[in-house]
Formats: sequence, structure tokens, C-alpha cells
Amino acid sequence: MSNVIQLNAKSPGGFTRMDNDLYEALIRADLSGRELRVALAIHRQTAGFNLDSARIAASYIAEMANIHREDVSRIIGELLRQRVIYRDGGSKSPIGISPVREWRIDAKNNRKTTTTKEPQCGVSTTSLVAFPPHNKDKHSFTTSDEVVVDAERQPEAAPEKISRAKTDSCPHRAIVDLYHEILPELPAVTLINKTRQQHLQGRWREHEAHRDLAFWREYFESVKASSFLMGKVEGRFGTKPFRASFDWLIAPRNFVKVVEGNYHA
Repeated sequence: MSNVIQLNAKSPGGFTRMDNDLYEALIRADLSGRELRVALAIHRQTAGFNLDSARIAASYIAEMANIHREDVSRIIGELLRQRVIYRDGGSKSPIGISPVREWRIDAKNNRKTTTTKEPQCGVSTTSLVAFPPHNKDKHSFTTSDEVVVDAERQPEAAPEKISRAKTDSCPHRAIVDLYHEILPELPAVTLINKTRQQHLQGRWREHEAHRDLAFWREYFESVKASSFLMGKVEGRFGTKPFRASFDWLIAPRNFVKVVEGNYHA
């Protein structure tokens, strides 16, 4: 279905009408603030001119949304991956808002509901006033010396330290293994040095979706599907074809280019 509605009414100030399903979907969508701003900018430049899609420069979206140009390119890549927007062809092709039924948005709100603890005193069923418990209602026990001890005054055991899993820890070796498995034609990685670890950690932490080996498998498979990145396209003026390497693929700017399919530029 098209998200574009022909405008019949005339307004001296001009306005952009939005499909109700799309409007409500954007309200419900678990998008970040900047993702939503970029999506709205794309909608304004398409539906606002009665178009399904249009060629929109990232620099223009950056100006509209007040977001840095390089961040806009990354956000467009994320919206494309989540199918909120679509693009037919490479990075210079027209772009538009996808039908809501095709969206596959990452879950970002993982906040858990906490239950309210009951007060440590008796509560009247007919009054909102809390009354302290009577002394005889307190728990007590007798020691081996027949001494009555107040249980509430017993020293509490030291709480166990909860070891939190390091979700930010990047599985460098597993990613390198995937690279070797999927891209044996490209230069092998013999040493995971500090620089490579830092680059991998940076890409791993950039987005929740990157913290999944399934993402890296798809990433390397997209590289394998590219004749240009695999060195099968002859360079200009008969120069040696370009061929990607592991270091090139995990460098910040190149990583964004591959995700967005903008590596020919």
C-alpha cells in the first residue's frame, strides 16, 4: 500500500498529510529519537511532495534533523536494516518509507517492571495509616543457652556478590573465525592485535544488533556477494582490482559503507 495521500484541501502555509496507520505505527515504534527524526525527514521529503520515494542527500537530512552527516548515514543504514525505509539500488537510489507490515524493528526497551515492597509494619484494612507491630508479634528464637533473641536484631549474612555477565565483551576470536569461514578468498588474519581488538569492540558496542554473531555472519556474507569487495572488478584505467581485508572491513568508516552498500563511492 502507498503511504502517499493526494491532498485536495489547500492551505496557504502548506502541510504534509500522513497515513493514519503509518502515523500510529511511528508512535508505537521502538525507534531511538534520532532514528525517528531521520524517518520523519524522509517522510517529509517524499509524502510531502506526493512521492513514494525520492533521492535525498544525507547532508540535507542532516540539516533538517540537526544530526551530524556521518551519523545520518549510519542511521539510514539502521532504518534500512530494520525495513522502516527502503531503497531500490545503491546509495544514490531513491529512498522511501516502507509499508508498516514490513517493519522489523529491534526491541530496545528492556525495562523490567518492579514490584512495590510491602511495608515492614502492620497495615489496617480500614485505614491508610500504618501501625507498628506489637512486641509480641515480633519473631524471636531461643539460643542453646536458653536466651531469647530478637530475630530482627540478628546480624544479616553478607549479600552474595552477583557476577554480572559482561555483555559488552566482544568475542574477537569468534568473529575472526566467521571471517575465515565465509571469506577464505580474502587475506587471512593471523594475529588479533590490540588495534583489531579495539576496532571490533567499537563495532560490537555501536548498536545492539551488532552484539550478535548472526549479524556478523550476514555482514561477511554481504561482502562475499559483492564482486567489488571480493576483488573481481577491474580498477579504473586497468589498475589492479580492489580487494577488501579484515582490517578494512572493521574500520569505522568502511563498516558504515558496507552496511549501507555505499562502498563504490
